[in-house]
Amino acid sequence: MVPCEGNRGKTMADLVRLAERIALILMSGYVVWQWLPQFGPHPQVILVLASELVAVFFLLIQRKGQWSSSAYTTAIAFGGTAASLCVLPGGMALAPDYITAPLIMLGTAIALAAKLSLRRSFGLVPANRGVKVSGAYRFVRHPMYSGYVLNHIGIMLMAFSAWNVAVYMTCWALLYLRVIEEERFLMGDQQYVDYAKTVRSRLIPGLI
Repeated sequence: MVPCEGNRGKTMADLVRLAERIALILMSGYVVWQWLPQFGPHPQVILVLASELVAVFFLLIQRKGQWSSSAYTTAIAFGGTAASLCVLPGGMALAPDYITAPLIMLGTAIALAAKLSLRRSFGLVPANRGVKVSGAYRFVRHPMYSGYVLNHIGIMLMAFSAWNVAVYMTCWALLYLRVIEEERFLMGDQQYVDYAKTVRSRLIPGLI
């Protein structure tokens, strides 16, 4: 019975990994299709598109490891990623480009730096493919999410609408739940426990 249960768990984890790849490819393709027309008036959008393509590349060459296969963690991981893609171009500009562009570029650069730090360890669901303590992870434990929030604020100021506000509120709520679940999963590794004692901030150095 034990080997059978172990095989079932492995099969479920493999299915989650496959779903992760398919979902990110589809969602990233949607982002490129939706936002590419905005490249003319808002050239900073090209950095967002580059970050999405880098994520797809790293997911395709992802190394194996231990990752959560629970329905809840999978749902919030996929939901949080998909939610941010529901933002629509257009709306009302609450701030000029010289304010929104730096926010979008800085946020995307931070998220991209986190992906480059993770490289083949990048994924959507909570996983342990080796604890990262260098690069962007020297400053906060979840730099990718920090970058996403800055990026979201910039886009919301550039394309403000009730719909986009609701989308980002949902996205941030799911992001918060993802942080909790990822930390719960990784705290099973003593190396991550030691890392968390050294890098105490989750999202903003010295604050959160």
